[in-house]
Amino acid sequence: MRYAIFSDVHSNLEAFQTLVDWLKNQNIDSYIFLGDIIGYGANPNEVISLLKELNPVCLAGNHDWGIIGKFDIECFNSNAKNSLLWTRSIIREEEINYLFTFPLIYQEKNFTCVHGSLWEPEEFNYVIDPQEAILNFKIMEKQICFIGHSHRKELYVWLDKKLYYSTDEEITLEENSKYIVNVGSVGQPRDGDNRLCVCIYDDEEKKVSFTRLSYDIRKAANKIIKAGLPPILAERLYSGY
Repeated sequence: MRYAIFSDVHSNLEAFQTLVDWLKNQNIDSYIFLGDIIGYGANPNEVISLLKELNPVCLAGNHDWGIIGKFDIECFNSNAKNSLLWTRSIIREEEINYLFTFPLIYQEKNFTCVHGSLWEPEEFNYVIDPQEAILNFKIMEKQICFIGHSHRKELYVWLDKKLYYSTDEEITLEENSKYIVNVGSVGQPRDGDNRLCVCIYDDEEKKVSFTRLSYDIRKAANKIIKAGLPPILAERLYSGY
């Protein structure tokens, strides 16, 4: 099986459409979305419609739950909160109903998926340092855990009770190791590379690889400004932070 695993689209239609067009030629057997289809960007209805066309497994992110009232909107910073309030004002009821169907965790034979962290997944904790990674490894029941949330492509490896960190573009999985794979962000990368990121997992070849794709950032950013959303949400698309 070849899985396309992606996260954090954040209403960025230009990035998401670029990804979907690319995936059509990648012989993908299954799509898994790790959450946050909305928030920050200017096209919430359109990206949800496009997500439905892929028919993926979908998980809930904090922005998705924030919109539907399952996660306290006061937990967000001012820019995120403003974008969620704006999104609430224009999102269609059918899209809201779709977000209600997203669970917190998804599992298959040798991997688990969650938006932020396996530790209290409903709190959407981050895995962005060694201590947080170790905490998750301690409760992992599968070999691999795919996550998003931080918008940073990175990978943690647990081998012989030691933690290793990698930002390689491709790795081959070893049987005696466990892995936390952050698939990065489609719609708002924060790892210094402003191109969208997607992860491909091939369970037969035992490989995890990342692909970065350029998209029309100017168009996406201009939509954010035109919508009256905080300008920083447009600016960070260019910087990749």
